[in-house]
Amino acid sequence: MNILIVEDEPVHARYLKQLLEKVLGNDIEAIFHETSLIQSGNYLKEGGIDLLFLDLNLFGENGFDLLKTVPTTNILTIVVSGNTDQALSAFEYGVIDFIAKPVLEDRLRLALERYDSFRRMYDPKLNKKFTRHIPMKETPRLEIGQYAKTRLLQVNLEDLQTRLNHLMDVEKIYLDEDLSLEVLAEKLDLHPRQLSEFLNGRMNITFNSYVHKYRINEAKKILLEFPDKNVSDVGFDVGYKSLSNFYEAFKKETGMTASELRANELVRCR
Repeated sequence: MNILIVEDEPVHARYLKQLLEKVLGNDIEAIFHETSLIQSGNYLKEGGIDLLFLDLNLFGENGFDLLKTVPTTNILTIVVSGNTDQALSAFEYGVIDFIAKPVLEDRLRLALERYDSFRRMYDPKLNKKFTRHIPMKETPRLEIGQYAKTRLLQVNLEDLQTRLNHLMDVEKIYLDEDLSLEVLAEKLDLHPRQLSEFLNGRMNITFNSYVHKYRINEAKKILLEFPDKNVSDVGFDVGYKSLSNFYEAFKKETGMTASELRANELVRCR
């Protein structure tokens, strides 16, 4: 496996590299280290990286900005950071784990078990487990995959999918401008991390992207059904508090602005 460590403090990067080599041994093909988001983004876009270890504060840069350009649906990510108050936000971005600094060996082993479970659970092409055993030290060993599955172990996934579809397709809860991962999870009687795991693992999408898709699809319907309606009003109608967020999401989702979509439809209908 190929690992990328994005960390601006060399001492932390070296220590993590040593721990990974100790735990994974021959399962590692290469470990790369980058300190900037730009170079890290280039690595990830080129492909070949199996696991990303990401610090959140890189010479003043925000590590979450990297996840915006290379979504966690494309690369499994473990955040390693001293900013533990950002753990919930990290899970909203779809990372598979959050390790607080300083990294402990047993905690790293647990995170790697979770990575191993995710890679096999959500990619049917990957059936091979790590060749090296990853037992916990001085604590009862979790069975492979148990940690990753525990949050959804008692959840009926089919029923959850049905209830989620009803909230989004029938009740249109996404029109609520105050909708958050926590609010939606509460509606579904879940912990936010359970919902985040369900969205990222089963549906291959982050919470933010999931809501954006619904809102933009609704915006497209309104724009075409009511051609005289102000574009900014449409943005507010579908749940956006910020017009800049609406414009950005619309362009990202459709490849064009709302005005361009309307103009193209008018031309098509002539």
